[in-house]
Amino acid sequence: MNTTRLTSPRHSVLSFFLLVTLASCATLPSASVTTNVPSDRLSQATYTSPGGGYSVTLPHLKAGAKVEEHQVGSEKHGVRFSDAFGTAYRILRVDNTVDKFTVEQISDESKASELFRENRYLDSDRGKELRLVGLKKEGSPLISQKMEGDELVTRKNDLYKADSIFMHGIYMYEVSAGVTASQGQSEEALFDEAKINLEAFLKGLSFK
Repeated sequence: MNTTRLTSPRHSVLSFFLLVTLASCATLPSASVTTNVPSDRLSQATYTSPGGGYSVTLPHLKAGAKVEEHQVGSEKHGVRFSDAFGTAYRILRVDNTVDKFTVEQISDESKASELFRENRYLDSDRGKELRLVGLKKEGSPLISQKMEGDELVTRKNDLYKADSIFMHGIYMYEVSAGVTASQGQSEEALFDEAKINLEAFLKGLSFK
């Protein structure tokens, strides 16, 4: 029997973001890319959001590249870039007109723990940003299988990720970069790689 177990959101504000489910920014490889994005908004170099509110330089992805958009209601839109090696990037944009979440709320619910290693603010050309570094259990695009007793269990791998959360106009953005562990890598090295990837990804993000 195959089963897939998903991590349940732990916090009210964070769950709002989690419903959508060392690489520098570069063009996608010429190999086939699986995507549901219309060709007029996805080139070899750039992804553009519906309506053109923002664009981002595509991160370098290896074999098995995917670019997938997710729309959850009228207020939430996400796009994820991933590959078969467990590298993942995501931009989630939430219309914050009604809920009026703040980065401070998310910070308060993301204190250092098993899942969050870093929680800090910084000022950038995007304004005040909340930076989080942590582990998203079963958040990787990769899956693994192993026997547990007499049952073959299929489970997503964990994702070591770094996030930037900030406001722009009426929208709250969560921009993230994550990597999946491979043999011989330490947790610190994985978190450092995720942070480097996030910085590179943010450099390619621009708003209309």
